[in-house]
Amino acid sequence: MIGTSFAEEVKALPGGEALEMCYSCGTCTSKCMIQLKQEPEYNPRRLLRMVMMEMRAQAFANPTTWLCSACDLCYPACPQQIHISDVITAVKQIASQNGIKTPLATSVVNQQTCVACGLCVEVCPYDAISLQVVKVPYRGAVPVAVVESNLCMACGLCGAVCRSNSIGIPEEYSDLDVVEDIWSWLRPEGASL
Repeated sequence: MIGTSFAEEVKALPGGEALEMCYSCGTCTSKCMIQLKQEPEYNPRRLLRMVMMEMRAQAFANPTTWLCSACDLCYPACPQQIHISDVITAVKQIASQNGIKTPLATSVVNQQTCVACGLCVEVCPYDAISLQVVKVPYRGAVPVAVVESNLCMACGLCGAVCRSNSIGIPEEYSDLDVVEDIWSWLRPEGASL
């Protein structure tokens, strides 16, 4: 929006209205599994500070914008009771509206083999997949699964349920690595599968 600050844009979106309530205590970061297990630079309070300081380009490039899975482990710990994930989602939405794409790996659809059964749509916890009529070479205009990359968190559930093996995370990301990573969050320190 022309003439509107970045912070005002974020606050105008659902969930973004809590932006100014954050006083940067860092409690959200200390409870975050992304920060603990995957990305040491992940820091929600810094992202919120970037928004308040009009650092739009830096906020859009920051991994925190794209890695939040909205698990809300941070919410019960927040002394201000801010749904940090809602504020981050508002930042992500503005980034998407400005044509910024996620730097993360996301699920990919083989439109030649997709039968549009809709199972992937049903299991996606991030509402990142929809069925759309698309013009596919040699098939014509047919319904296929389409992934909104800025919503996809590469959890792999879509690929796990796809009967035609038409959707999934690119090969360089091993399913076993993803499963092991998820289990490592759940089991006690030092235990193995």
